[in-house]
Amino acid sequence: MPPLVPAPRRRFNVPIPLRDGVDLAADIAFPEVLPAPAVVMRTPYGKGGEVPSRRAEEFAAGGYVFVTADVRGRGDSGGAFVPYRNDGPDGRDVIEWLAAQEWCTGAVASYGGSYPGQIQYLTALERPPSLRAMVVMVTPSDPFVEDPTGVLSPMHVEWFRLVDGRVPQYQGGVDWLSVYRHRPLLTMDEAAGFVSENWREALRHRPLDDFWAPHRYQDRIGEVNVPVLHISGWYDDEEIGTLANFAALSAAGHPGQQLLMGPWGHHVNESRTLDDVDFGPEAVIDLHGHVLRFLDEHLRGGAPRHRGRCGSS
Repeated sequence: MPPLVPAPRRRFNVPIPLRDGVDLAADIAFPEVLPAPAVVMRTPYGKGGEVPSRRAEEFAAGGYVFVTADVRGRGDSGGAFVPYRNDGPDGRDVIEWLAAQEWCTGAVASYGGSYPGQIQYLTALERPPSLRAMVVMVTPSDPFVEDPTGVLSPMHVEWFRLVDGRVPQYQGGVDWLSVYRHRPLLTMDEAAGFVSENWREALRHRPLDDFWAPHRYQDRIGEVNVPVLHISGWYDDEEIGTLANFAALSAAGHPGQQLLMGPWGHHVNESRTLDDVDFGPEAVIDLHGHVLRFLDEHLRGGAPRHRGRCGSS
């Protein structure tokens, strides 16, 4: 008899079908005991990097199936990337596909920060039945909130450079201060050495018109009736979104809202220092422990999670 080969604890580039025939590519990490609840993060920044891989190991060790998927048009996923345009419906399809797998209990949570945070709200507005909770970090506000004039700030062009093409682009080698002085704004991308139709299309819609509807969630945030762990830093440049969302959902009476703030910038809980200010050893906390306790409460009913090395069956 040939020796038994243990089932892989990781699966890579698993296709997740969407309603329009496009597939999203996902990497999946499995805990030792299955079926288990699933946690999903969708990102435009690449599912296969070191940080997503480390996060996958942590969640699997905590008893959760962890799924990292490239959003439409990025990385190994099909389709064309148009920021935020398809992320709500795509998120619903991903969550319901995960819930239907034999290795999932049917309970799914979403996870992520910044862009992967904002698209969780867009997904929640689609009311996926299997979504049980959200862990949302450093979340941007709606268009015309942090930039009330509707005009993208010149620094946004760096982000469009980052997500130009299918994989994250290196942003060095460009004199960005010189680029910021370029006029008109419409061709600032060209001054930085590339052409982004997404940048130009956003600049063509300076009033709050129908173009922005797929980007917006705060005008309907009362419809997000799931528990949310809101996480940000007091020095995050997107801080206003996290606090506004927590206040709005709490005021709407939706149970399970928690807020966790620390002395951090946009990269939460990574350092005790910010520039030359040292906030002391307590500035870095067991953030993942907080996240697991929140998920245990809302996906397991508070039951202790399974621990042990990762593995799938």
